[in-house]
Amino acid sequence: MKRWGVLAVFLCALAANAESPLKYGLSYRSEGVNVVQVRIDLPSPPSAPVSFVMPRNYPGGYEFVPYDSFVEDVRAFSDEGKPMAVKRAPDGPRWLLGNAGENVVRVEYSIDVVRMEKQILSSVDTSKVRPHYVGLLGYSVFAYIDGLEDTKIALHVEGPPGWPVFTTLAPAIPAPLQTASVFAANYYALADSEILMGPDLQLRQSDGTIALAMAVYAEGEEDLSQESQLARTALDRVQHYFGDVPFPTYTVQLELLKPLPGHDYSFAQEHLNSGTFSLATDEAITAHTTPQLIRRRLVGYAHHMAHSWIPKRAYGEGYIPFLWEMPPVIDTIWFNEGFGRYAAIAALADGMPAHEGQEFRQDQLDGLRNIVSEAPAFIRRMPLVVLSREASFLYSQDFRTGMNTFARGALMAAQIDDRIREQSRGKKDLRDALRAVLLQTQKEHRPFKIEELAPLFQQATGVDVSEIFQHWLQPLEH
Repeated sequence: MKRWGVLAVFLCALAANAESPLKYGLSYRSEGVNVVQVRIDLPSPPSAPVSFVMPRNYPGGYEFVPYDSFVEDVRAFSDEGKPMAVKRAPDGPRWLLGNAGENVVRVEYSIDVVRMEKQILSSVDTSKVRPHYVGLLGYSVFAYIDGLEDTKIALHVEGPPGWPVFTTLAPAIPAPLQTASVFAANYYALADSEILMGPDLQLRQSDGTIALAMAVYAEGEEDLSQESQLARTALDRVQHYFGDVPFPTYTVQLELLKPLPGHDYSFAQEHLNSGTFSLATDEAITAHTTPQLIRRRLVGYAHHMAHSWIPKRAYGEGYIPFLWEMPPVIDTIWFNEGFGRYAAIAALADGMPAHEGQEFRQDQLDGLRNIVSEAPAFIRRMPLVVLSREASFLYSQDFRTGMNTFARGALMAAQIDDRIREQSRGKKDLRDALRAVLLQTQKEHRPFKIEELAPLFQQATGVDVSEIFQHWLQPLEH
């Protein structure tokens, strides 16, 4: 009760706000427990029954992840503080709260994070509780009230006494101890954020056009200075490529973990203003790290940082508004992953001496061409939109879909870049076209249609690339 008393003070401070936000409270009570507790207060109580929903996937995940399996002890309360009926829906990750005529003012539930990590085998998909460290992915712990996804949210976090508490919603270094209170624009922003805490969490910040926050938990040797420099280089080059500053700070959440049997540590994940890099300890940067691993990390950082622009801020249909309850079918994963990947390659190459940059770009493109040339015939016979739809569910589970979707998209982007540079005599390149897509998406607050891209690229660069789009959208063989 004492911990929730602190939350009550925070909530009372918001009472004067004309547009009262939803209030979320998250508590990890003490080191060693398996669960986090979440509370949602609804300032304008909706009439029951109310649908309480837990995600089963996340933006850019392209797969089914049963986060609702780890939800425990869902409780709802009326405006009189009385417990209300709670019924799990027979299908889907939903709970129905209350009966007709009642008002729902509060919901409470728990998430078993330890069981989550045991049962979800992809390290980047799961939150974690370790001795002296807790790392929480927003969409794995925060449910939402159906119909209120666009409502502003006030979040209060409480950790064990003396633990630093860091959130990517308002990254602060040094992090406050034990409690943090922040806001999210809506449920998407809350779900796509991370909460990190614990005495073994290493925090470091560096200034730049976009500030960089490094939030690192390592279960082995790690050179944080060199790691930070790689991330700083990648962020500077990607920001320079896109040219704008959509957020003041970018956070690298880096976990270097002793592998659990049967678990996978080969993927990372982008967020609105951060990236989750959940890797095995043999991927740590140390004094003995090979140049190949250093280059791979630099490319990995740049790739996922580029995603904070594409597709987080320039996206096709199916990406936003996001479908949280099941993986949405998306026709433009080739743009999300392929153009985002190529933008990172181009950004890094531009920051190198000319000859070195050309070699780097060529090496990266050769790797992509190898993926395409070695693809099974049935994948080569798929139109790119069909392949993207398959990847909407199978991107990492059957990585042939993921690899070929991003490879074909990136090679399309490279050819478009070459055509624009050639016909504009070096005055324009792909970044001018991508900046135009970003500007339109943010100005009009809507996803683009595939058929809009070629005209928009031509408007931004003066170069017609419609034939290149048509070529790559078709099957590679019949």
